[in-house]
Parts: sequence; structure tokens; C-alpha cells
Amino acid sequence: MEITFGELKSKEVINTINGKRLGRICDMVISCHTCKVTGLVVPNDRRLFKAREDIFIPWRNIVKIGDDCILVRIYETRGGFLPDCDEQPNDNC
Repeated sequence: MEITFGELKSKEVINTINGKRLGRICDMVISCHTCKVTGLVVPNDRRLFKAREDIFIPWRNIVKIGDDCILVRIYETRGGFLPDCDEQPNDNC
């Protein structure tokens, strides 16, 4: 399956843990070392009067990319969202 970034951006992201809509993709993270997509970014607009912290979704946490939406699996905590284990990579390309 091949999909363009434009097609990805048009799909709603839904968390399978709680059924919440997270929004639409605003960015994609690609590793400079492996030339592979490491994750997707969704804006987090839930913080009033604070700086917005985007939600990083590791590629391994994407359950399904469907025709209308993208299903992901991330846990929500009081401080934000927690993927299964590690955080967004920072390999300073």
C-alpha cells in the first residue's frame, strides 16, 4: 500500500484505547539514518492558556490506516499522551 502525505493529512486520527478523536495529522517524522517514517504528529489543542504540545504517535502504534481514518493506540495520562514505550526520537539530523 502506498499513500501520500496529503492523503494522510485528510484522515481523522482515532485512539482505539478510548475511542476519542485526536484530530488530523499535521506532520510526519522521518529518520535521517534509516530513511523510514518513525511517526506522525497530531496537534494537541486541549491545553488552554499553555503552550500547545503536539502528540507524537510512533509508527508502531498505528493500528490501521483506513479509507476514512487512522486508528492508533496510545494511552492518555494527566500530563498528556503516552505511547507504548519510548518518546519521539531526537537524532538531530
